[in-house]
Amino acid sequence: MGARFALLLFGGMTVFSVQAAELRIALQDADSGAGVQGAVVEVLLPAAQQAAYALSTTVSVDQVDKEFVPNVTVIGVGSRVNFPNSDAILHHVYSFSPAKVFELPLYGQGQNLDYFETFEQAGVVELGCNIHDWMLAYIYVAQTRLAVATDEQGRAQLVDVPEGEYTVRVWHPRAASEGNVMEQKLVFRNSESGNLRLALTLERDNRLRRSPKVSRTRYR
Repeated sequence: MGARFALLLFGGMTVFSVQAAELRIALQDADSGAGVQGAVVEVLLPAAQQAAYALSTTVSVDQVDKEFVPNVTVIGVGSRVNFPNSDAILHHVYSFSPAKVFELPLYGQGQNLDYFETFEQAGVVELGCNIHDWMLAYIYVAQTRLAVATDEQGRAQLVDVPEGEYTVRVWHPRAASEGNVMEQKLVFRNSESGNLRLALTLERDNRLRRSPKVSRTRYR
C-alpha cells in the first residue's frame, strides 16, 4: 500500500506555503480519520542555521509492564537518555540503528539509573529488548529543537520557526512510505500562525505480545 500524504490549510484547501512562525499541526489516519499519536514533525533547517536552534536535553525512556514508556521520544542532537527498569523482571535494551548502536545487558529494577547514552547523530533509533521481542520504541534524534511528536489527538505545535522555505519532514514508525518518512517544502513568512492538517496511511501493527520460555524463574 502506497503512502498518502496531504497538506491542508483552512477549509480543506491544499497549499504548499504556510505563513507561520507558529505551526499548529493535526495529523489524521487517512483511512479512519482518527488522530495519529507518536508521529514526529520536524522543520529541517540548512546546516548554517542549525547551531542557532540546537537543543540538547536529558530524558528517560522507562520500561513499564513490558513496554517502553514513552513509545516515541523526540530529542535534539547531543542529548542524553537513560533507560530505567520499573518492572520487577529483567530487561535487555539494545539498538542496532545506524544513528546509534548500543546495548544494555540484562538488568533489573532500580539498576543502571546513573547510566546514560549520548545521541550525537540525527536519525531514528529503534529500541528493542532481547527478552521481550514485542517491546519496541523509537528515539527520534532531531537536527534542532524544531521537532515535536503528536499527542493522543494527533496534534502538535511548533513555535519560533524562522522565516524562509524549508523541508518539513513527517515520520511515523508505521507510515506506509519509504523509510516511514514524508517530506514537503513549505514557506514560512511574516511571523504569522498557521494551521496545518496532515493525513497519512498507516501499516498494521503486527507485533505479538508473548512471554519467552527461557529461564522463566528469572524473567518472563
